[in-house]
This record gives sequence, C-alpha cells and structure tokens, in this order.
Amino acid sequence: MATEVIPAMQPEQDAEWTARYRRRLRAAMEELGKQADPATLTELQELAAAREPLTPYDASLTNSGAVRAWNNLAWNLTTICEHAGWLHATSEGGFRLAADGRTALASYPDPQDLYDAAIVAYREWDEARKATLPDPEADPSTQVLHAGSGTAHALRAAGPLLDAWRAGASAFTEDIEVWTAGNARALRDYLDRTSTQHATLPGLEPNEARILAAETLALLTAPFSDMVGSTKRSRVRNPLVPMVDPPGLPLLMSADLEQGFVHGGPALIATPLMMLASFARILVHWFAQPEPARAAAWNDPWAFRDLVVAAPDADPRIVSLVCLVAHPTAFTSVLAPVERARIVATLATESDTLTDDVERNLRTITVRLQQDAGGQPVRYDVAPLLQQWRETPDGGSRAWLVRGEVDQQNRVLAWIRQGYVSITVGQLTQLPAHVDQGTLSALVDQHYGHLPVVKRETKKRDVLSFMLGMQPGDLVTTVDGGVLRLGRVEDSPAELQSIGGLSLLTRRVAWYPDATPEVKQLPGTIRTRVRFKGEDVLDLTDIATPLTELTDVDDDLAGFVDTDKADEPDAELEDLTNLDGSDTAALSGAAVLACDVDALAHQLHHADSSWLEELLVSLNERKQVVLEGPPGTGKTFLVKRLLEACDITEAQWALVQFHPTYSYEDFVEGFRPVQTPDSGGAALTVRPGPLKRIAEEAAKAPGKPFVLVIDEINRANIAKVFGELYYLLEYRESEIELLYSDGERFQMPENLFIIGTMNTADRSIALLDAAMRRRFVFLSMDSGEPALAGILGRWCESNSMPTALADLRDRLNATMLGRGLDPSLAFGPSYFMRSGLDSPAAVDRLWRRELRPMLIEHHYGKHTQVDEWYPFSRWLRDLGLSAAPPEPPEEPSDAPGHDEPPSTTADGDQS
Repeated sequence: MATEVIPAMQPEQDAEWTARYRRRLRAAMEELGKQADPATLTELQELAAAREPLTPYDASLTNSGAVRAWNNLAWNLTTICEHAGWLHATSEGGFRLAADGRTALASYPDPQDLYDAAIVAYREWDEARKATLPDPEADPSTQVLHAGSGTAHALRAAGPLLDAWRAGASAFTEDIEVWTAGNARALRDYLDRTSTQHATLPGLEPNEARILAAETLALLTAPFSDMVGSTKRSRVRNPLVPMVDPPGLPLLMSADLEQGFVHGGPALIATPLMMLASFARILVHWFAQPEPARAAAWNDPWAFRDLVVAAPDADPRIVSLVCLVAHPTAFTSVLAPVERARIVATLATESDTLTDDVERNLRTITVRLQQDAGGQPVRYDVAPLLQQWRETPDGGSRAWLVRGEVDQQNRVLAWIRQGYVSITVGQLTQLPAHVDQGTLSALVDQHYGHLPVVKRETKKRDVLSFMLGMQPGDLVTTVDGGVLRLGRVEDSPAELQSIGGLSLLTRRVAWYPDATPEVKQLPGTIRTRVRFKGEDVLDLTDIATPLTELTDVDDDLAGFVDTDKADEPDAELEDLTNLDGSDTAALSGAAVLACDVDALAHQLHHADSSWLEELLVSLNERKQVVLEGPPGTGKTFLVKRLLEACDITEAQWALVQFHPTYSYEDFVEGFRPVQTPDSGGAALTVRPGPLKRIAEEAAKAPGKPFVLVIDEINRANIAKVFGELYYLLEYRESEIELLYSDGERFQMPENLFIIGTMNTADRSIALLDAAMRRRFVFLSMDSGEPALAGILGRWCESNSMPTALADLRDRLNATMLGRGLDPSLAFGPSYFMRSGLDSPAAVDRLWRRELRPMLIEHHYGKHTQVDEWYPFSRWLRDLGLSAAPPEPPEEPSDAPGHDEPPSTTADGDQS
C-alpha cells in the first residue's frame, strides 16, 4: 500500500514574532556598533542570531524563497534605519553604524521604543521625498527659470551644502570644519596620487576630508534627474563607511536626493571619482583666491563663473554644474560647452543682443524663449527645442523609432491596418488647449508624480518627442517581430484616444506596405539601434539616411548591408551616440529577454507557449533559471533556440560545462601560467574565467542582454565553484572583492542572465544546496508539463516520421516506472527525434547502442532480465515499426560483462 505524502506545512506565526524581530534589530545595531570595520549583512545575521536565536517560524521561507528573519532584518536595516540616518549601507556590501544610530541606541534602550522611533523617522523621510514643492521663484523676463518639484527638491538639498561651503562648516555634522582649504588639498592630492576605483576611498585622511568628499558628492548628484535616489545616497555614503561613528546623511537631504532636474547623461554620471576630482581642483583653486573675490562670487553669478572656470584641469561639465547649483537663475541645465555654443548659433535671432560670452548669450536667448512661451520655462534637452538645435543629416527629415511591442502586446499590426502610431499615456485623461513644452511637461509631472524621477523624465521625453518632436514627413520605424516597419508621419495633429481600454496618444502615419526588411539582415549600425529597449520614442535622425534607403523596395536589401561587417556580431552599443550625446546602452533601461513565444513554441513542437512564457518571465524577474529534466528532454537544444529567437548574438552569450573537477579558478578567475619572453620560463598571473569575461562585456553595454549558459550545472561542487558569488546572485546591486583581485570590486551586471541545465538522472543532484535553490528558479522539462506533453508525436507528424515512435517511448518509460525506476531516469523525446528512425535497422541500433545499455545500468544486479522486462522487438511489431526485427542475442558484444560495471552514456540532450 502506497504511503500518502503530505506536504510540509509552514510553521504559523506566533505572538512573539513582532517582539522577537525588534529585539533582533536592536541586537544587530548594537553588534554593528562594536565592529572596527564595516560588517556585511551575513555577518550581522550571525551576530544577531547568536543573541536572538531563530525559531522555526523565523527560519521559514517567504514566498520569494528568503529566510523570513533575514528578509525582515534586511528590510529594517536598509529601509527603516538607513533612511532614518542611523546607519550607512553602501554599494560595496558593508554596513556601518552612524553617530545618530549610536545616539538612538542610547536614547531608546527598549527595542520597541527604538523601532517606533525608527518608523517615525522613516515616515518623515518618505513624506518629504514625495512632497510636491512649489517652483523656485524667478523673474522670467530677466532670469532663467527651472520649474518643477524636482528642481525645488534638488535646490533644497543643495542649500545646506552651499551654506557649509561658504562658512567653512559641514552640512552633515556640527562643530567640525569641513569645507576648508586643507581638506580640499587633502582630497585633491589623494585623488591625484592614487588610481583607486574604490568608492570608499581607502587610505584617505583626515576624516574631515572624507566628510568633504561625501558632502561634495551630495552637492554634485542632487541635480541629476537621470540618477535614482538610491544611487545618489549610496555614492554619498561610500566615503563615510571606513570611519568609526561617521555622521549620518541628514534626513531631509536624503529625501530630496530622490528628485532632480538636470539630465547629466550616463557618460558623466558613471564617473563619480572624476566628478569628485574635478570639484576638488575647483575647491583648491577657490580657496587660493582672496576673500573679497570669493565673497563677490557668491553675490555675482558671472564673477562666480569666472572664478571656478579658471580652476586647472577641472572638467567643464562639472564647472557648469557647480555654477548652475550656486546660481540657478543665471545658468541653464545644458552642461557641455559645445552644446551651449551650438544652441546659441542655431536659436539666436536678430532681436537677441549677443556678446562674445556664450553663457551670457544663452541666458539672453533663454529669457526671450521664456517670454515667447508666456513666462514658462524652456528646456533644450527635450522636444521640440532639442530637434531644432540638433543638426539633421543632409538637411532632410528626421527619423524616429516608436516601440510597438510593449505591455506584453504587439500593436504594430493594428498600426499598419489603421494607419497610425501610438504610445501609452494611461495617466492622462485630456490634453491642454494649448500644447507646448511647458504645458505638456507640467501635465506629465502632475499625472506621473508618483513615479521616481528617472521614470517620470523618461515618460516626459516620450510625450514631448511624440507630440512636438515628430513632424509631418518624418520617417517612423518600429520592430514587428523579426521585421522592421517603416512609414511617414502625416500632416495631422496628435490626438488622445481611448483604444482597447487604454489611453493612447496617436499620430497618423502612412506605412510603406512592402518595405519590411528583416531586422537580422540589417547593417549593424541600424540593427542595434532599432532593438533599443529604453524610451518608447527614440530619435534616430543620425541614421535617417540609411533608414530612408530601406523604403526603396526596388533595391536589393543586400545593397544596404555592410559587407565588411555582415558576419560580425552587433556593433557595441557604447560606440553609438544618441542625439543628446549620451551612451545608447546606458540609456536603454533594464535589458530583457523577449521573443515571439508562439513561433518558438511551434518550432519546438510545444503544445502552446505557456511554458516558454513562464521561462521568459522567470528569467526577466529573477535573472537565474535552471532547466531540469530527464536525459534527452532537449534542455541545451531549447536554450540555443531560445537565444536565437531572442536575437542574442554570439558575442552576447557563452556556454560552459561543469564537471566534477571544475573550480572557482576555472569559472571566475584564478592564477594561470604565462610564458615570460625574457627568461623563457613562466610566471603566474590572474586570468578571468568565463563568468568574469562575460560580466565585463555585459557591463560595457547595459542595454543589451547577455546570457551565460551552464550545462550540467549540478555536476560540479557548486559552493566551491561560485564561492563568494553566492552573495551577488541574490544582491546584484552590491559589489564584492573577488578572491584573486587585489582591491578590485566586482558586480554582477543586471543585464547578465544565467541559464543552467540539470540532468535529474545524475546522482550529483544532491550537491545543489538550499542556498543555490533559493537563488535560481527551477523549471521542469519533464514531459508531464502540459505544454511539453506530446512533443515527440508532433515532431513525428511535422517530419513525416511514424507517430508510433511516440507510442514506443511512452511504453518504454511506463515500463521503467512500473519496474520501480525513478521518473527522473525516463528517456526524453530527443532520443527518438532523429532522421532515419523510420528504418527498422535504425530503431534497432538505437535500442542496442543507447537504450538497452542504459537500462542495464539502471537495473544493475538484475541486468540479465532487461530483455525479458523490455521486449523491444515485440513492441516494434505491435506498433507496426518492424515486421520482424531480429531478436537481440543473449549476450550482445557491446553489453557490459557481468563482472564489469556498466558505463554511462550521454544523456542525449540535443545540442
């Protein structure tokens, strides 16, 4: 009689859980205060558990697979206490108790009171960051306007920092002189003499110079609208972490760092140490000037500009940024000097009184444009002004990419049939009577104020480009599955419509009916741009000429292909520049794996696309998936077809196969001998493994997905091979120091996906511990999966093979199950998915050379009964696969001897 298996029940929450996790939080903070060095989350967990042991409920797993107690502790530390200003958690994975945290521990000895105080502070922070602030006051007839709550937040964050700079004090802590000439020189000299890439600035002294570095980073990052608040705060905290009892990040300033109004561009914001070094040089130069000159600079924007621009070796963008923060009513948010000069040259009119000073001229033009806009602010980095001063190649029309495959829908077919193009604006209900840059910007701010500033600015760019940037006659492109569609914007205004229950902005478009080139056949310079997955509307005017050529369907598409590069992988995205001078890859947002799942399901003979959809969702949500199943289920074959369907080029993926001797040094990095030409001998040097190599490539192009395929992932010692990367698999936003890298920090890129395959028949499955299983999503490829059932039968039908092969496999696997073998040992369909198996001789060879030897191994000790238990020849006759195939001999020559252990054959995965 079979024993009924009852699933393990999760322990129920007990009444002491709340008091227990609050005691554990206090214990973690107290232990953090004892550490001479920053502590990791794992170390804090161990220290807290030693003082407040975990109960079965505490140790149970949440729906996401995390240990409940540690999930709770991490939330309270990194969200509640961090935003209360009590501790610092940095991008390098360390925690440090702040001086305010130590004060809180002394003020609230009871864990409940400590927690309540933290919650009050956190709620104050949360309300402050979400608050809608009024526009900064300015006279539009004489001063530059910067509107929006994001501007007000950023300038409010900068206020205490500018006051500290002017007074030689500190914005983070009282009674300490931070903004001084000596600290500026110490910071500048440190950055000039070291080549460190560590955000924590190891070795920087004195501590006042560290605080200056942190306050400087707060001042420089506060204006950025294309940097999320968590990144800003992390950069500010990093220099403070090596200190004992460092000052906390002021609560209100921390909240204001959520907002911004300046589009810095990834090329600038990706280099915090360069920004810091430039500003340190500005400060040294500043303090070298006489006091009257410095005092005058605070009151006169042009004296301020002249003083800081004279700082040697300072990046001009940082000079512009500092001038803007110190005197926002005199300067625009355009940071690059070449762009300011181009705007003046393009947009100046005869009515503008110009001088030889570009910044003064830009203010003159800005004030005139503000008056033309009815006293509203203007922005040069969005439509329509952006398109006015950005040159159009050959003087022709502009070109645009509009994403049609969004919200898990493909809208392109409707666009083509009905002659329009659209973007989703679900929060908008009506358009203003007068449509211009100011009213549309205000409308997006009003309806999308709940979004983080980066996402809100992206939506604003989409709306402005679609409404004001796209002009009649402009070329429109969109990707429809594997082909590119092209059309022309018609001479009609944009409209707000409700289609299919969604609010959409629409433009009329005349689509070219026959111009549908395949994306994969396009030149690399076009292919990589049209696959862009960032904004919904992207200006492609810089490649308008080759795109226009594609509309001439009389020409052979091959004539547009760069034959010198036709066989090369996609050009690197970082080599392509957007119209705003920024890096395409860095702007592209989260890289995703996407394909036509219906087409792929048909190709793989699945019953439907449900299993593939679950695979893609799991990959895009969790980044790490293991495909597990019996031998011959086509795991590796499926992965390769998936990558092809997702347009992943050879340069974007790598495959490694684990085996029992595979090590961390093979996978991540390790010492390898290198021949030394001078002595003819060899030396050891650290060489990257496949994981580090593909991670470095992925980091260069964050908008493109990269995939590492690990075949037979369970055949290696997983804990040994992954080492400290266990941590990064779960916390990709963090950085760690690798085992063999001297001081080098490593981060697992968000656009790196890991797909493992695992043969469930392999006895080494036990090596996959709970920690690894928590970090991966496991998807079964067993034929019991509804979408995967019947694969072999459908393959036989589409390839004109006898469908009885599927019946033969089913009978074989059913007999194995009936003989007590584990279902994981079943034969997958790929054993039978071979051309030529309609021949009796071929089926006989399959039995003798692959199936029978594996059955002999599975029934080791009773292998002499295999032919009795599995009457293969009779099955063939019953199923009509053979009239009279020869009976197998009692002892076939290729069968293992009775005294010799049988050998294992390959699992039969298609590859």
